[in-house]
Amino acid sequence: MKIWIDRILIFALVVVLAVLTATALPVLFGGHLGGMWLLAHMIASGALVFGLPVVALIWMWPNLSSHTSGAIQRLGFWSLITTGLLTIATVGACMLPFPSTETMHQLIQWHGYAGFAMVPALAVLLWGIARWRRIQSTRSVTPG
Repeated sequence: MKIWIDRILIFALVVVLAVLTATALPVLFGGHLGGMWLLAHMIASGALVFGLPVVALIWMWPNLSSHTSGAIQRLGFWSLITTGLLTIATVGACMLPFPSTETMHQLIQWHGYAGFAMVPALAVLLWGIARWRRIQSTRSVTPG
């Protein structure tokens, strides 16, 4: 049962992060986020704000020990959680009543950096998971 939960979480992370990245790409080329792109970005961000803590709670314990995860997987997991929380915190701070306009612009810029940093973090996590599972499947059939 746990393997299916892991697979669903991995699939959801990939889809949500792909939508968030695709909708934010115009910003990289000097454009702005608006219209339907912004709406899609906001919908996917709601899924991330809900899903990232779920992922953190479910995968936190296995990613604390070298007996239950590989070093690459742990690096990817903690990088994803850190960049995800920074992404959420920077845009959340913009919604507070006290940041000035200049501070809001700076927070949104940091939001973009942290958000785009989630992509390589997820790639490292996926690589680590695949590598760990391959190692575990080899160990289970190797005698001795």
